[in-house]
Amino acid sequence: MKLTKIEQPQSFRQHAYDEIKNAIINHAIAQGEVLYERDLSEKLGISRTPLRAAIQMLEVEGWLKSVPRKGVFISRIVEQDVEEVLQLRRANESLVMELIIPKISDADIEKLEHIYAEQKLNEGSNEAFIMADKDFHMYLAELTGNGRLTQLMHNLSDQMRWFGITALKTTDRKDRTLKEHRIIIEGLKKRDVDFAKKAVIEHIEHTRSAVLASLKLQ
Repeated sequence: MKLTKIEQPQSFRQHAYDEIKNAIINHAIAQGEVLYERDLSEKLGISRTPLRAAIQMLEVEGWLKSVPRKGVFISRIVEQDVEEVLQLRRANESLVMELIIPKISDADIEKLEHIYAEQKLNEGSNEAFIMADKDFHMYLAELTGNGRLTQLMHNLSDQMRWFGITALKTTDRKDRTLKEHRIIIEGLKKRDVDFAKKAVIEHIEHTRSAVLASLKLQ
């Protein structure tokens, strides 16, 4: 597990929070692994007081789980987590398609093509590939102009990145993701709401299947 030491004292707690959370999302720390304060304190270059505050924040958000007399553990992805998050994502992204189809411009689609190309270039890195995936979906959300919907999507995005890394353990998920994104783009080019909604729902369903299949392999 590689963590970055803080270089300026703007917020030791926030630095620790960000570093540990990203390590969990990117699977640099394994699910179920125990965290040791001394080890984290040394790797992050901070004292235990802000570290404990960061751990409390992560525990409230569900990334960590404290077990009395045993320690603090990385939470595990379970089927219920996947189902709940993807139910919300299906509803939100279907609405995104409804809202953007009437007003999406050729320039918007061209920018989406650039994000798609960036994701394709990053097939060799799981972390970069999933970040590009997040950019793809968040850009679509931003095009709605609906700030609350965009914030809901953003709130789900970290868990989706966590799930996404898991999904990539299936052999063809990157290739299928790119094909599914291409179909979504084609639906947007056609300005066809039903086509685009079907494409995004199928993409989410395939993601769900890949994540659940990977969980069974663990």
